[in-house]
Amino acid sequence: MLSDRPPARRPPPGPASTGGPRAWHAAALFVGIAAVLFLVMGVVAPRLPEASGLRLTPAFTGPDWLAGWAQWDSGWYHRIASEGYSYVAGQQSTVAFFPAYPLVVRAFRVLIDDPYLAGIAVTLLAGLAVAVLLAKWLRSRLSPASAWTALLAFLLFPYAFFLYGVVYADALFVAALLGAFLLLDDDHPVLAGLAGAVATAARPVGIVLIVGLAVRALERRGALRPAGGGWLDWRKARPADAGVLLSVLGLVAWCGYLWARFDDPFAFASAQGAWDQGAGPETWLKFQFFRDITDLRSPGAWLLFMAHPVLTIAGACLLPRVFRRFGAGYGMYAALLIGLSALSTKNFFGMARYLLAAFPCFAVLGEALNEHPGLRRLYIPGGGVGLVALTAIFGTGYYLS
Repeated sequence: MLSDRPPARRPPPGPASTGGPRAWHAAALFVGIAAVLFLVMGVVAPRLPEASGLRLTPAFTGPDWLAGWAQWDSGWYHRIASEGYSYVAGQQSTVAFFPAYPLVVRAFRVLIDDPYLAGIAVTLLAGLAVAVLLAKWLRSRLSPASAWTALLAFLLFPYAFFLYGVVYADALFVAALLGAFLLLDDDHPVLAGLAGAVATAARPVGIVLIVGLAVRALERRGALRPAGGGWLDWRKARPADAGVLLSVLGLVAWCGYLWARFDDPFAFASAQGAWDQGAGPETWLKFQFFRDITDLRSPGAWLLFMAHPVLTIAGACLLPRVFRRFGAGYGMYAALLIGLSALSTKNFFGMARYLLAAFPCFAVLGEALNEHPGLRRLYIPGGGVGLVALTAIFGTGYYLS
């Protein structure tokens, strides 16, 4: 017998209910890729001494098959985690490296005494958090197919090996800023500010997160699009939204420590200048970039060097779509991140790694690739091949970013 009751009306499904990567999908994908990259590092480890001549200080004393994950700046993080900070004005010093990551590594030494091995574990866990958080962010904003493509584009980005075990701060930084944006969009501005404080204590460019969170908080209330004239309506903002400003505490605490310990709240800037990375017209106009081009002696060196400016330009080209798709908060965050990072490098080197924090650009890249299946079929496997290749190159001691 048929019922006379009309069928219940269901709301139209949104991206979060029709598919797309869930947390366990992202975690499984990350772990699978990590397993491949750890195998690659183990295979290339015997070539590390002869290929690079690099003498990591302090030396790596853990299992040989993990040695590739501890390179270059990893030695500085080891020293901070084991000895604390030191500073000599005008010289390369540990204060050039922000404290969030080495503090977490130091805490992990309760479980893993070796600072390098603890750093590998911290990066791996933070990278896993990045994958899970990014999947959640993408799932609520993109179609299922585009969300999957964006997640793959990010995790298979050739320079994403910094998220899988390298003893660098990038994985923790990206995890903290993703957490901050997600907490804000879930209407927890105070918690978002506290998560943002971890990001501003992890890397100097974290300061752009403060702007991004503040603009996003106003945007969520409709305060940036008032019905009347002008571009800002403070009446629509709520006092609790000021909680996002707590994100400045990471930087403030770091400067306070430097002031109390070394009588210089900006000692990190002086120390970074000792690497010839100081601010000024020569850095901003990239004079060193043009000098370095003339010194390249092989096609491989030219390719690895030029990848940084090319990827920087590609990221900048995605910014208009970020503004259109995700609004002013995410757009300003990504634009400031790319712009300030590019300005602060003398020759663009390192930009490919810094782009990992520009996650909204990977989101619109996923959408664009999904709209052009032919490009998607080239980019995803090509990115995977590039990721494996650069992991192997980095693992043999070459400086990539």
